[in-house]
Amino acid sequence: MLNNMLVNTSKLLLVPFRRIFIFVLLLSAFSLTAQDIHFSQYGNSPLNLNPGLAGVFGGDLRFVGNFRNQWRTVRVPYTTFSGSVENKVYLARGRYDKFVTASLLLNYDKQGDLALKSLQVGIPIALTLPVGRNHFLSLGVTPMFGQRSFSTDDISFGEQYIDGMYDPGAAITEDLSSTNLKYFDFSAGANFRLQSPRKRTRFDVGAAMHHINRPAHDFWASSVTATDEVRLYNKLTLYGLGLFQMSDRFDFLAQGLFQQQGKYSEIVYGGGVRMHLDKSRYKELAVQIGVDWRHRYSNSLVPRLEVLYSTWTFGATFDWDVFSRAGDLITDRRGGPEFSVIYRLYKVKPLQKFKSCPII
Repeated sequence: MLNNMLVNTSKLLLVPFRRIFIFVLLLSAFSLTAQDIHFSQYGNSPLNLNPGLAGVFGGDLRFVGNFRNQWRTVRVPYTTFSGSVENKVYLARGRYDKFVTASLLLNYDKQGDLALKSLQVGIPIALTLPVGRNHFLSLGVTPMFGQRSFSTDDISFGEQYIDGMYDPGAAITEDLSSTNLKYFDFSAGANFRLQSPRKRTRFDVGAAMHHINRPAHDFWASSVTATDEVRLYNKLTLYGLGLFQMSDRFDFLAQGLFQQQGKYSEIVYGGGVRMHLDKSRYKELAVQIGVDWRHRYSNSLVPRLEVLYSTWTFGATFDWDVFSRAGDLITDRRGGPEFSVIYRLYKVKPLQKFKSCPII
């Protein structure tokens, strides 16, 4: 009897704790230290990682799509989509190692019970120049226009609970006159590519600064000069992405990422193996498996799988909060799936002056 009472009591205490935790998550979306969208497959979302990665690929056009779904096991689902297209414009006829890349980036994010929505439209532009034999430097910027909004349909306040009863018509003192905001954002970065002339080996190292202009990001400031306005923190991104050919059929991959925004930071590192199953021209097929380790709010394990066919890349990861106390209590150690797809297109060039793009 006593054991049953203790179990029931613990369950009753856990329910409000879960609600408090969820409410804190919702508040974090509105707070001063609100963070950007995060993709576990950061290498497969290049324009979100660094504007300097625009154009750093083999081919002339690249299409990228990313989808992430997390916190589905509790009533604060986070759904994120990103899509981009890049087009290279070569600076000299018949020469393909100097070019400008013009891009379009679209990000959409929806969070929690309040349906906090974020829509971003960016125009990444990058210049790529050779700085040595098979060494390339890319400098990029992303002017971006953003919009945020949330719904008031499911909001309730303590003032609406009168004598223990909820009255949806009770007066509230909170100011909800503004549920939508628009802003302009600006980011810049650089990427340095080292590439082997005969092997598949390549290495990218880069840095980016996001939110250079620190755009206003609140729903209650009366004007851009108001003292109560909230501004996004600058976000610093440092990374390294490497692929090393080990044999005719196998490659080794290693990657690392550091990001800091305000008082929050993130460190991700990991590796994998790529096996080339078919090397026939136009029918290339490879399978890649790997795992990342992420330190952010908690430690997470991120297994990954990629399939590469011709100029297509399909990626899948799953964030496993195996060492997260929050994940244990709230999500039963279940994270969220993430998917990516990349397609590269080669334009037909004049045969008499044909030379493939040196960046692979």
